[in-house]
Amino acid sequence: MNQKFRKVTGRIGDSLQIPRDLSYRESVLTLTGSRELYIENYKCIRQYRDTCILLLSPENQIKIQGTCLVIEYYTELEMKITGNICSVSFV
Repeated sequence: MNQKFRKVTGRIGDSLQIPRDLSYRESVLTLTGSRELYIENYKCIRQYRDTCILLLSPENQIKIQGTCLVIEYYTELEMKITGNICSVSFV
């Protein structure tokens, strides 16, 4: 039921030209070089190490790998990760 509701609201959002991150509740990732990553619309932090950070998003998991990774700040809506970011993947 929840998946159907998301698809319907997403389609309505598309027809009204509402940004996809709002209508589908998708995560938004903004990577600045390989040093900073801003993430919006995440649910929780699953794992936090200086080489790997695993986040739960509304649709999947986001895995950030690198060295000297630090969560500079986080709120219930967004977070900023710094360090030497080698890869960002969805699992």
